Amino acid sequence: MSYVTRSVSGELSRLMDKKVIVRLVDGKVYVGKMLSFDPSTLHIVLGDAESNDGKKFYRIIVSGTRVSEILIEEQPLFDAEEFAAILASKLGLRPDVIKVLHDVNVVVVYDRIKVSESGVEGSGSFAQRIYEVYTEYIENKKRGAK
Repeated sequence: MSYVTRSVSGELSRLMDKKVIVRLVDGKVYVGKMLSFDPSTLHIVLGDAESNDGKKFYRIIVSGTRVSEILIEEQPLFDAEEFAAILASKLGLRPDVIKVLHDVNVVVVYDRIKVSESGVEGSGSFAQRIYEVYTEYIENKKRGAK
């Protein structure tokens, strides 16, 4: 897989479950939650979508050949690279135990605890400590602090 394919696919992966605006080549516009996409064809599935003429749809499957652009209005709160640095600093972790998966905006700690915009996946007292750092991080981001 080439770098360009990985980066576009990674960007689309980050949009999963996010509100997006899809503009078609004919000028029609849909706004909805991105539920899935096909990286090879760029077919997109939107849920709870609305067209620019006010019609509402439970699901819309858009052919990749019809997509002109995909627009995202809101910036995600969670930045994996930034959080990894904060985690290393606050918990005194060595850099080799923290992995940042840039394509999916995820931090993996000790190959067993996964942190993403959705939260912390893992169990035990260490996962709880990471969750506390995560909660503080997200609250600070919501307030506009770094």
